[in-house]
Amino acid sequence: MDLDLEIKRKVPKDLQIQLQRRDGAAQLVRELPKVISPDEAVKSSSDLQRAWELCGLYFMNHQRFHEALAVFYSLYDQMLAYQVITKKYVHKGMPLVWISDSHARLGRPVLAKRYLMLTTCEDAIRDKGEIPAETTGVYFRMVWQGVPHGDLSRYAMEISKLFREHPQEALFPEWILQELDQEWMTEFPSPSEALCYKINTRYVSWLLSCLGSGGGENLEYLAQYLLGSMPGCRAYRRRKSESTDYDVICTLEGPDLDFRSELGRYFVCECKDWSSPADFSAFAKFCRVLDSAKCRFGILFSKQGITGTNRTKDAEREQLKVFQDRGMVVIVISEGDLDRVAKGANFITLLRAKYEEVRLDLRK
Repeated sequence: MDLDLEIKRKVPKDLQIQLQRRDGAAQLVRELPKVISPDEAVKSSSDLQRAWELCGLYFMNHQRFHEALAVFYSLYDQMLAYQVITKKYVHKGMPLVWISDSHARLGRPVLAKRYLMLTTCEDAIRDKGEIPAETTGVYFRMVWQGVPHGDLSRYAMEISKLFREHPQEALFPEWILQELDQEWMTEFPSPSEALCYKINTRYVSWLLSCLGSGGGENLEYLAQYLLGSMPGCRAYRRRKSESTDYDVICTLEGPDLDFRSELGRYFVCECKDWSSPADFSAFAKFCRVLDSAKCRFGILFSKQGITGTNRTKDAEREQLKVFQDRGMVVIVISEGDLDRVAKGANFITLLRAKYEEVRLDLRK
């Protein structure tokens, strides 16, 4: 009753009408950013920010969690839009914690924990390296989900330090999360979330805009983020062996439900942020790395793709021969593919199509 009364007081009348429609969430996702500017969306004292939150809470209270997710994701995006425009940090914990709770109600433990960690990043920045039990809702959510008090305190201090040292990168909590260890990842994906794929497209677009700056580190961040956003995929960046520097290492956990069961538990990614396509030598060298690690799958992230594309020559011919000779599938992700993902394409669907293209020798 209190929520209904507050909705009547704070949510504009034309938006209240949308709450009663069957497609109300879709309409709200379109209309809320028009009615509530990025400036208003980031003001915690603003009735307009509260109005946006109330729309999401309405759907949560009516057990319409998919629709609540759409509303809270759109609020998070509007806050990010403010940061992109102003280059100034704003606290974004409110929509992130509701996103976490909605995923939890839908039986998606991995996604719920990931967004809870993103909320932790935001709260640790606001509270300067602490997560107070008395004033934050994230403290008990984290502890109840198995993160000890000591680990939570350590994460909070690391997050605050990263924010001070890298203020521009840390505008995105996703970047901070990539800098932390993954000891907090203790859940396995449920069947209901195994095919869910949701990323921060503004973060992907920002990383894409940084490509070509030298060193290849931004492409490695991008590869790790896209793969680590798949429920059940752990992605580690810049690991070393006695003979090899791995750009990204991935391991798949949880039930085998789709084409990913063919990939093996471990696979490796190579990142080439080059101004020209990766040639035969670069491709063959990567295949040798996969051989030594006994991997039957690998991903070559190459900004300009590989030589011989659409002509079945050079590196592209080797791509087919490696599978025919050794049963190893190596797929290539180019800047064009990454741009599609930044615009909303599902990365899991993209991987499946590219995997089948090599394994079945399908025409492009």
